[in-house]
Amino acid sequence: MSLLFSQKNFLGIVGMGTKEKTQKYIFKEFLGWLEAILLAVLISLLIRAFVFETVYVDGSSMEHTLSNGDRLILYKLGYFFSPPKRGDIVVLQVNEGTFRYFPFINKLPIVKRALHGIDETDYIKRVIGIPGDEVDIKDGYVYINNEKLEEPYVYGEATYEGNIELPVKVEEGTVFVLGDNRLNSRDSRELGLIEYDKIKGKAIYRVWPLDRFGSIYKNNQK
Repeated sequence: MSLLFSQKNFLGIVGMGTKEKTQKYIFKEFLGWLEAILLAVLISLLIRAFVFETVYVDGSSMEHTLSNGDRLILYKLGYFFSPPKRGDIVVLQVNEGTFRYFPFINKLPIVKRALHGIDETDYIKRVIGIPGDEVDIKDGYVYINNEKLEEPYVYGEATYEGNIELPVKVEEGTVFVLGDNRLNSRDSRELGLIEYDKIKGKAIYRVWPLDRFGSIYKNNQK
């Protein structure tokens, strides 16, 4: 009897040890998955903040180059190494959004760069003037350094002056931007010169609709 009792106790101890090992294994697996998920989220945020992001065109200010509903790839890394060039189509931040329900995000620059806060306003426009340029608008045409700018991408017949005092000298660290649809665009004619740090990136490819998939420049960049 005593031998049988000892065997039962022994089996109970072994069973308890196996259960603890199983729990530790499950917990270790859970931590492994959690670490992998957090790492994937971090990598995704970094890519979205500094390399690529998809953007959605809302409005007609860039007709006919871009149409309402187009989805584009925005390339962000390039402007870390070289400034915007004339003809680049860029997304610029007009109003910085806030994360009202998650206020701690407002103190995380990388997350703010990757995500859109409430009330954030972004515009997509074409770079017309770069530092050192003198931009003028006369008789419905844009002039750069007193030379008429050939703009095959413009939708409509005329470019009006707007509210800005012309001619304007483009300062270092800024650009002068216009929408391709000059009759329906809020741009540097109202906003003035745009600082580099307001530019989120360069739009490079259209991914939707599929029948217009590809580069958005196609012989119209000057």
